[in-house]
Amino acid sequence: MDKDHLVDLITSSLFKEEKVNNGKKSYEDLKSYLEKLNLDQLRTMSKEFIL
Repeated sequence: MDKDHLVDLITSSLFKEEKVNNGKKSYEDLKSYLEKLNLDQLRTMSKEFIL
């Protein structure tokens, strides 16, 4: 998986559709934070949050 795909996957797993609309700032902040991480860090996070 590439970095963009992991960022989207982690973000969407933490924010369901209704939360994105209600917490747009938090959603954008999380996505911005994740985009700053390197690929290995994102892979580790995806294992923690998705499994």
